[in-house]
Formats: sequence, C-alpha cells, structure tokens
Amino acid sequence: MLYAGAGSAAQAQSCYYNGAFGMNFGTVGSSGGSSTSSVTYTCAPSYNGQTYYYQICVYIGPGDWSVGQPARRMTNYNGSFLYYDLFSDPVHTQRIGAPGSTPVYQLFMAVPPGTQQSGSAPIYGKVYAGQAVSAVNSYQEQGLQGLLRYRYGTTAFPNSYDCTTGGSGGGSVGFHSSGVLAVYENNCTVSATDQMFGQVPPPTTARYAHSFISVRCAPGTPWKVGLDKGQYFDGNTRRMAGKGGFVRYELYQNEHAFLVWGDAEADMVTGVSDESGGPVILTVYGEVPPQPDAEMGSYLDTVVVTLHY
Repeated sequence: MLYAGAGSAAQAQSCYYNGAFGMNFGTVGSSGGSSTSSVTYTCAPSYNGQTYYYQICVYIGPGDWSVGQPARRMTNYNGSFLYYDLFSDPVHTQRIGAPGSTPVYQLFMAVPPGTQQSGSAPIYGKVYAGQAVSAVNSYQEQGLQGLLRYRYGTTAFPNSYDCTTGGSGGGSVGFHSSGVLAVYENNCTVSATDQMFGQVPPPTTARYAHSFISVRCAPGTPWKVGLDKGQYFDGNTRRMAGKGGFVRYELYQNEHAFLVWGDAEADMVTGVSDESGGPVILTVYGEVPPQPDAEMGSYLDTVVVTLHY
C-alpha cells in the first residue's frame, strides 16, 4: 500500500516597502537647512521554525531635476534651482544614490519564525548653505525612484556589498516618492561702516566724509534702505552731540550733497538684487557745514539703517 503525505508549502522570503518616500525641509534660507524622513519596510518570516537574517540595501535615484547634476536639486519652476542631498547619517557625510553608486546604505534585521517584522531606514536631508537662489515660489523635486534590495540567510546575516549576492536568496522592490519640498525664505542682510569726519579745528569750510552700507538679498529681490534722523535731530538737520554742545551734519545719497538720505519713502535708496545674489555696496556721503563757533571736543551720533524688502 502506498501512502501519500502532503508536504509543507515553501514560503517565499521577501520584503516590501510601506507607503511612499517624501521629505519637506520647510522654510530654508542662505544658511541652508535640514530635515529627516524615513524608508519603512516589512520582511516576511519563515514558517518552519527558522529565524531569517535579512541584509537590506536602500537606494534613492535622482529626481526630475537632478540627473547628471553634482547634487540633487529642487526647482521653483521659474528658472531657479535649490541644491540638496539625501544621506544615511545625521552628520551628512554618506550620500544615498541610485543602484551602482557608493557608499551603499545597508541595514540588518533578524525576523523570528512566524512573525513578519518591520524596520525603518532614517533618511537625512540637507539643503546646502550659501546658495544664491530666487525667493520666488516654493521649491520641489518629483520623480525620485527608490529601490529596496535584500538578501537573507538562515544562520547569519549575508555579507553582500550591494545586496545582489550571498545568503540563501533575495530580491528587490521599487518604491516611489511623494516629492522633496522646501520654501526659500526671502531673507536679506544689511551692515554698515562708521562715518568718520576726522580730527579738525572748528570748521570754517565744509568737511566731507563717506561710509558704506552692504545689502545682500536673494536674486531678484527689490529693496529699500532708509536712514533715520539720528539721536539729536533738531527738526531741521542731523546733529552730533559732545561736551561742547552740538555740531550739525547731513547724510546724502549722492556726492554733490543735494539728495538727503532719510527714512521717508521718497528719501530712501532703492534697488533690486541681481542674479548672483551678491552684496550691493551703497555709499553714504556725509557733510559737516561750516561752524566756526563749534567748541573743541569729540562729537558723535547714532543713525539706524533700516532695510525694507
């Protein structure tokens, strides 16, 4: 008599990706920015009492605007790009790339018999500092394609550089991205130098000096620079104060001293940052009119520079 017994069905060892990868940097500026996301995966167990040891390799290829570029980049769809990268470490030294790139982002997970296990691969994003980009609209990149490769062993973790060989078997699964997003803050900076008229006797003729204001904004940003009236304005002109009282002076937009630089709308200096986003240097022309009766001593005033953008 022949008995036929039912054999146990073979179980396929596999991993799959959960959801879609995405990253949002929020608001960034000229100092750059960072963000953290993750790739979440689940790996199948065995049903014959064995523990399976998975080696997992994570790849994320370039998106629509990053192919052939030295770094990944987002666009504002207005001709401007914001460069960034994705890393496997929080200090941003190990870049994540497409299959075939190095280094390879590797993770390991032991799955006990009968119970599938899930894991998460942190993805660290960095927007590079010092970029001169337009602050028009938000930035994004779509079209990133990911790949999860895996190998598994029954007694130990496989030791494959890129999860293509080793162990008892393996496979791969692709995943999509919901996009990488950022908003570039329309930030500007301004700085100014002191204006020194020097050491002179009570002036019988006009004394002149100049100082500088540096304005830096994102490309294409319109701006206005105003100077307030100082601490000792007498209702008619600016003044410096000292032990001997006051010395009158004025600040002008031009060397010929006929356009007073003030903080009213009509008295400000205006401009637009160029495509480089580099600093714009403005000259402040100062004049001390003749004041032969001024007493000897040191005189000073403080003027506030305000940048509107």
